[in-house]
Amino acid sequence: MGTAHRFLIVGAGAMGASYARMLDAGRVPGASLAGMVDLDAGRVARVTGELGVPGFTDLGAAIREVGATVAYVAVPEAWHRAPVEALAAAGIPMLVEKPLATTVEDGEAMVAAAAVRRVHAEVNYVQRWNPAFVEARRTVESGDLGEVRSFNACLSNRIDAPRDNPSWSRTTSPAWVLMAHCLDLAYWLSGRRAERVYATGGRGQLQALGIDTWDWVHAVVSYEGGGDGVFESSWVLPESWPAGTDLRLRVSGTHGSIDVNDTVQHVAVATQTFRYQSTTASGAWVPQRLWAFLRAVEGERVPRVSFADGLEVTRLLVAIDRSLLTGNPERP
Repeated sequence: MGTAHRFLIVGAGAMGASYARMLDAGRVPGASLAGMVDLDAGRVARVTGELGVPGFTDLGAAIREVGATVAYVAVPEAWHRAPVEALAAAGIPMLVEKPLATTVEDGEAMVAAAAVRRVHAEVNYVQRWNPAFVEARRTVESGDLGEVRSFNACLSNRIDAPRDNPSWSRTTSPAWVLMAHCLDLAYWLSGRRAERVYATGGRGQLQALGIDTWDWVHAVVSYEGGGDGVFESSWVLPESWPAGTDLRLRVSGTHGSIDVNDTVQHVAVATQTFRYQSTTASGAWVPQRLWAFLRAVEGERVPRVSFADGLEVTRLLVAIDRSLLTGNPERP
């Protein structure tokens, strides 16, 4: 990679701070942290003071002053549109944390903003770089599974994740935070758009803690051209669960199945034969996602997650929300 890239991080919450520290530690070769911006002056000051970079509460000032060549947007998903439009107007390539948007209108506006300015823009569906799912993709593309017919996916958190972050968790749901990854993986692996979804869920456990959101969400998704998927995300796994996150995916085709358990990074493939394999330790691959984004900015042909991809998942998540409210199947 020939260019030294300077990241502006928009949002100093958990994800923004995590990526800032990753850049500051030199875990992404050829990239450095130029500065951060957050509406909360105290929050941005805590992170930038630790890392020794400029901090701002105004995005326009940050764009003018830090000389960023790329940006990472990590504000809450409902607030993505304004910084995306500002960065697009400034011609700054950007990686936007998933999901792209919480309304189809905002998603379409962001797609249009990037397209009009011809700015490279991606969504951070980072699980596409997880070696376990890279192996699943390789197996699907090899044809060993035959025609993909069904998905069964679960991504859940222990209850301490929403309980200990109520200002964040009460504004969203396990579908938007967790299931979004599973829906993107299914879209990536099959290339099929959803045509109908029926969702159910439960409330009560988090409400008793003053967090008015869903404890869990289940969704059955039917895809164009045949096939379907069953998706589950919960925010109430007990604190005794051995990992903070539980992520599993099974993909079944006409000739075989592949089963991924991310917690232990095991991949089981059953086609004409059966095999197990282990991949890299969970999380060790995350800097590769930023590396791929930077290579794509420079025009190299590498995997990417377009705004159009992100909009597909947003359409489906909005339909899931509608189905939860109406009790009926809904179309994205």
